[in-house]
Amino acid sequence: MDVEVMIVWGLMAFGLYFLLLAFVIRAALDRSKLTEQLAALTDEVRMLRRELAKEQPNVIDKRV
Repeated sequence: MDVEVMIVWGLMAFGLYFLLLAFVIRAALDRSKLTEQLAALTDEVRMLRRELAKEQPNVIDKRV
């Protein structure tokens, strides 16, 4: 019975270790300036795509 208890405690410790590791990595990514810059760049690309989508029919009309 002692072996089963040790296995359960070991699995619990292993799971807790991975949860803590995931939390530390996630916190580091959230605090990173690179993440903020990537979010800003993504927003900028979306706005540019919207502008191009609005202007694209006019460009086609001018060519014809």
